Amino acid sequence: MRRATTVLTFLATGDPTGLKFTVEYGASRALFDFGREHAPGRALFSLGLEPRPGRELDDLLAIGMAPRLEGLYRDWDGRTSVFISHLHLDHTFLVRYLDPAVPLYYPAAMEELRAACAGAGLVPWRTPAGIGIADRKTIGCGEIEVEFVAVDHDLPGATGFLIRTPDLSLAYTGDHRWHGLHPELTEGFAEAARGVDVLVQEAVSLAPRDAVAPEVAAAQVERLTEAAVIARFEELLGRARALVVANLYPMNRERVSALGRACQKSGRMLLMDPQAAVVAGWEEILGDPAAVAADPSRYCVALGFHSLPTLIDLRPPAGSIFIQSDGSPLGIWDPAWTVLLAWIQMFGLELVHLASSGHSRSEDVVRMVRTVAPGLVLPVHTRAPEALEVPGIARLVPVPLQPYTAGQLRSLRA
Repeated sequence: MRRATTVLTFLATGDPTGLKFTVEYGASRALFDFGREHAPGRALFSLGLEPRPGRELDDLLAIGMAPRLEGLYRDWDGRTSVFISHLHLDHTFLVRYLDPAVPLYYPAAMEELRAACAGAGLVPWRTPAGIGIADRKTIGCGEIEVEFVAVDHDLPGATGFLIRTPDLSLAYTGDHRWHGLHPELTEGFAEAARGVDVLVQEAVSLAPRDAVAPEVAAAQVERLTEAAVIARFEELLGRARALVVANLYPMNRERVSALGRACQKSGRMLLMDPQAAVVAGWEEILGDPAAVAADPSRYCVALGFHSLPTLIDLRPPAGSIFIQSDGSPLGIWDPAWTVLLAWIQMFGLELVHLASSGHSRSEDVVRMVRTVAPGLVLPVHTRAPEALEVPGIARLVPVPLQPYTAGQLRSLRA
């Protein structure tokens, strides 16, 4: 009788998004994250083109934007459990298609945001919703043990995972950063993961050595910590004399609240469109734009990309400011970016970038790897996995759909 062994398989390595992978041992299988790639203008379903109504899952399966896994969508196989690291759509989009019987686990700290996003229609979710797991708690999936260990990201309730089987220990960082408001969480994960056999490392910030786009973007947008963004809100509102419009990411509830406090301090009121307000947990709604247009210096209005036509009714006067603060579109690589700039120019708004990434900077990716000191690191969730080089630590650039056994992974250690 053949002895059981751990098998690690990446369904998608994330280029740079849509990462998902399985860990199998014996009769059990754990699937980590279940989203789809966000690549406007590159992905087959993007720029408003969506799967056909009534056959969404079949369309996604047909073009490879959903993995073909038996026992997951329509009939549970009795052996697969799904673990979600955080709520972003590139990690959760496909959850809506899971069979209701599939065990589904996610951080308890993300439940309030999850319920709000599902209620607002922003992130449709499966029914039943699944089970929220407290930080540092462990869930068993057969002989696979999965421990939730919180990390800091740009939305509430992000986690990494420590994964243990009888013959292998793995850590998955999830999406994380060291420059946010809670670096102690990310540091705590690194300490908890120290010495694992395999580290699955999120590395969005890594770029090819000959890349041009990152240098262009860096020239336009200053790299800020989350605390610096919040401080700049107050500075900016202190000098603003007309309407202030902000393109925020509403899932970043801490930033929304910080802008709201800065508005109050400067004698303004932050108003959001109804869906964004529900997601952000914000009470003040943009109702009649005419009221804002009548006294623009009393308000800051949060508008997402699809709400830009509201500028027509707001009639921002000369001296009005547009704050681009990690709302969509995220940068010049998105075809929608030029459209956003056209609206800003149409109304003569001053464009101010106040952004702080939810992902670790390249030097902090290296910091994570050095702190964990794994036997082997697998860079994922990046277009440039080969750019991760940490002396003394072996690296494997994983190939999608290629299974790696515990023995193979151990043989690659430095």
